Amino acid sequence: MKLYRQILLLALTLLVFVSSTGISVGMHLCGGELRDISFFGAEADCPMEQQKEKLPACHKVPASDDKAKDCCDDHTLVFEHADATADSKALILTKPLDLKFVAAFKAVILQFFAPEADLKPTYALYESPPLARDIPVLVQSFLL
Repeated sequence: MKLYRQILLLALTLLVFVSSTGISVGMHLCGGELRDISFFGAEADCPMEQQKEKLPACHKVPASDDKAKDCCDDHTLVFEHADATADSKALILTKPLDLKFVAAFKAVILQFFAPEADLKPTYALYESPPLARDIPVLVQSFLL
C-alpha cells in the first residue's frame, strides 16, 4: 500500500509539473515510419543523413532528387501552459469558513500521513500459574 501511495504521489507531481510548465515533443518520421521521439526540443540526427555522410566523395549522389528530400519528415508538438489567472478577475469570498468541513477535512487528510504503528500485545489479564509446593519451606533446615 505504501508503494502504491508513493507511485501515485510521484505521478501526480509529474502531472502538475508538466501542466504548469508545458512540454515539447518532437517526432522524426523516416519513410512513413516513426524512427525517433524526443522530449523538450532535443533533436536526434537522422540515420539516413548519417549514411549519406559516410559515403566517399566519388559515390555521393547529387541532392537534386526530390524523393530523397521527402523521405524524412519532422513533426513537433508543443503543449504550452495556458495561464487562466491572467484573464480572470479576483474573486473575493465573503462566506465564513465552515468549521465542520475543516474538522472533517483535517481528520481525513491527517489519516493519510499518520504513521501506522504496530500494536504490541498486552498481558493485562495474565495470571501466573499456581505453585505446586512452597519451595522456601522445603529448602530450610530447622534445629530443634
